[in-house]
Amino acid sequence: MSRALCILYACLASLLVVGCSDLGNYDERSVARQAEGYYVEKYGADAEVVDIWEGRSYVLFGYQSTDMAFCTMDDGTTVLVDFEEGVVGDNRQQDEITAAYERRFREELGRGRRRLEDAGYTVTLVLINGVSPAEDGFFDGCISTYEWGEKDEAERESGSFFHALYTGDDRFFEEEASRVRLGMCDVEIDISGPDADYADAFPTNVPERPSWVEPVDATCRSLLPLTGGDPATKVAVYQAFPPDTAIAGAEDGKLGELDPFRDAGETGSWLIVDWVPVGKGAYVTSDECGVRLRSGDVTLEVVDDPYSYDELWADGDLAEIEGRSPSPAAFESYELRAAPGLFESSPDVRDKGWFSVRLAYDNTDPETGLERLGITPGTLDPSLYTVEKNAAAEDFEGAPPLEVVRMRPETLANGFQYGTNVLYEEEPMLLVRM
Repeated sequence: MSRALCILYACLASLLVVGCSDLGNYDERSVARQAEGYYVEKYGADAEVVDIWEGRSYVLFGYQSTDMAFCTMDDGTTVLVDFEEGVVGDNRQQDEITAAYERRFREELGRGRRRLEDAGYTVTLVLINGVSPAEDGFFDGCISTYEWGEKDEAERESGSFFHALYTGDDRFFEEEASRVRLGMCDVEIDISGPDADYADAFPTNVPERPSWVEPVDATCRSLLPLTGGDPATKVAVYQAFPPDTAIAGAEDGKLGELDPFRDAGETGSWLIVDWVPVGKGAYVTSDECGVRLRSGDVTLEVVDDPYSYDELWADGDLAEIEGRSPSPAAFESYELRAAPGLFESSPDVRDKGWFSVRLAYDNTDPETGLERLGITPGTLDPSLYTVEKNAAAEDFEGAPPLEVVRMRPETLANGFQYGTNVLYEEEPMLLVRM
């Protein structure tokens, strides 16, 4: 082995032994002065930095850096300093500030409940991040949270860093709103009333703008000052089920959903669930916020079979479909197609050329024609399957050439089978009944 190579190995070994903490290129004392000066100005109390380290992760011949330093003060508080922007904030008040945000949300959600009641609805459930707003803790670990660990093997720590001083005055929210990120802010509301009274919670012929939308929108608008005017509250509205009703899952009974990250309105973009019958026992509704399906927007047509039952069995891996018994006697092919102009009239999906839909199937509907074929429908059979070419087949040996996707193994409350898929502008969705 050459002498130069030995020296290189020795250097690498030295790096591995002592670690890479000396790779940071920043003025430690300058960072400490920023943290201490900020602390005096904010709290009017002296505190010294007793520990300082960078939030960096290294690889052998280079490094990645978050360009921030965590400064531990002598009272245990951590001050976070950005090398370019200066002090981000500290975590001394994080518990009381989190509690203050919870109080504000609790108050506004209470007003929202009263708005819905004034509109004629009975509100049976309100949750935020899966917790009743009457309880504490629904924002724990959510607001402006940073995670860090001084050593790879150390347990990760997390905290929320706030720049403004909180004194109990609501002016804090005005000062801090542009900096704060609420993380997860997921609200569920269950209601019954005028536009939430559909048989088996299966919405059809839904008004253009159900009367529960405005009370929910008003509540979300009231929360905007807490987030610097940027919508951040996701809301799912459900029709309340009678007690002891078996619910299939998160989609059963859904009336609508507000996505705050779709820029289609002051509070976000609404998905309104409206199941549109397309014939042969099938129903379609949009599963994408900002896209509303109405009668005539999609059509279902019987087509000549692009694939035979035997081809699907051989090339679509039907043997792996558990809990179902595909029937060749029920075999029939359909195309679900978007009407001309649908994408052009939906700005949210116009450019990408596709959107998510949900399908429901009633195999007891006389339009299926199964009775004429002498077939008695079961809970999950016959069913509708979507068929498309398997893009992975070219790259992975043994992958089936076709992808045959079944509906969910459970049914909606009305007994309909259901599933999700994607509808494209340029090509129809191929469905097969079997």
